[in-house]
Amino acid sequence: AKCPMTDENSPSASKIGAETELATAKGAQKTGKKGRHKRKENMSLCAAGDQDSDEERTSFTQTEDNDNESSDEEDSESAPFSTPEADLPPLRYMMIPMLCVFQGYAAMVGPTQQKFKAELGIGQDGNLAHVFTQAAVCVHYGKLIARFGHDIIFGCFSPVTRVYASMALVFLGTIIPPLFVFWLEYHWIGTVFLSYGFTGIGLGVFECTYLAVITPLGKLTKAWAIMGIPLGFGIVNVLGLIFTSFGMPVTLLYWYIALMVPISGTILVMSKEFSRKSLNDAGGGSHKKPGQKSFVAACSECRSWLPMLLPHVIGKIAVNFVMENATPVNYYVYNGKEVSLFGIHHQSFLMSHDLFFAILGLFVLAGDMLSRRVPASLMMTTDKMYAQILAAAALCSLLGFWLESFAVALLAWVGIFLAFWGNGLVYATSAKFMDTRLPGEFNLAGYSLWCFAGDLGAILGGVSVDVVRDWVCGGQSTFDQCLSHN
Repeated sequence: AKCPMTDENSPSASKIGAETELATAKGAQKTGKKGRHKRKENMSLCAAGDQDSDEERTSFTQTEDNDNESSDEEDSESAPFSTPEADLPPLRYMMIPMLCVFQGYAAMVGPTQQKFKAELGIGQDGNLAHVFTQAAVCVHYGKLIARFGHDIIFGCFSPVTRVYASMALVFLGTIIPPLFVFWLEYHWIGTVFLSYGFTGIGLGVFECTYLAVITPLGKLTKAWAIMGIPLGFGIVNVLGLIFTSFGMPVTLLYWYIALMVPISGTILVMSKEFSRKSLNDAGGGSHKKPGQKSFVAACSECRSWLPMLLPHVIGKIAVNFVMENATPVNYYVYNGKEVSLFGIHHQSFLMSHDLFFAILGLFVLAGDMLSRRVPASLMMTTDKMYAQILAAAALCSLLGFWLESFAVALLAWVGIFLAFWGNGLVYATSAKFMDTRLPGEFNLAGYSLWCFAGDLGAILGGVSVDVVRDWVCGGQSTFDQCLSHN
């Protein structure tokens, strides 16, 4: 008799089969009680064979499981922060909210700032001019406070709710110039503090929170989202100035900027992917998706994430200083109705003011956008490789700042391209680092600290605008450069 449920090819089965056949041959001549006794023995042998076979299969299964676990552990060690979102298809429309919010930022630091200042009747000299400069820096003070303040002020709200609240603040800040200053002609310097302050706080909450919120939607979605930053600046500083150079009132540009913010918020509200898959309590970069730690809790474990983030913090300070200084300095150096491309001693090559700055904005757009694509094409597997890219980006930005000091309009184009190439390269490199190498539970804290460092650089650049302008102008004034009025 053969044993049921036993593998015939196993050693235990062969042994049992032989013993069973022998027992059957001897018991063929016997009947009754002895036969029944043999059948019981056969069943015992079958049971013993099943037990031996089960033990062999269990031992083999356990060995295979241990091998698989060891293989998984090795894979985990080689790629500690790999994300399953890496292969998700991009949601390109997630770029629209970033674009619209940063159009509001462009209105605070771009050529529209100069037109806002002119509408208030403020020149380049005197106490009121310096008050305006400090009021304009409120956009950076607001961002600085909001980076960590949102974890306290909005601590009871989910990250997604904070995104909507921050967009409401940006809308409030961007609606003040067209509504109160240009339309109602309420020329009070306090409108600058209010407009720039609300916008800065909204930006400070929005940028770090939105980048963390969309992390589960995949790295391709985030790559498209950060492209909205240079595009937002490009639409305002390139297309906007082209239209104003042909006679369009700057008020219409302000209205467009303000009204696009609630429109982009509506897009997020209607997005099923954003409301269903986006980050509320889940982490960002880690494959285990742990809960997000508050900034205070993250600081108590700073040894596990802060040292690796320091090069990114330093790089962010450097490029933001240049970006927030060189950009407005250009507007207050080349502030005549026409701009001489080859400097004050070569006045034969002239260009209208708005067209010159539209082209300058095009160089800003090109430098910032093209550089943001570079990190995605590089295989950066160590912290040292990230640090090298950051160092190259910071040096490129500082070189652009140095070229601005020559007060030659043509060099200003080259300088601004290099400055924003460095800025975009730092931004995309750090975003990739925090998605792939920073532990996921510190994703929001890391973005907050990184953006906070950028705001420090921006404040240093913003408060020194008048000092750098005087240094570039060298005390000279011509028909097209360094005028005392706008």
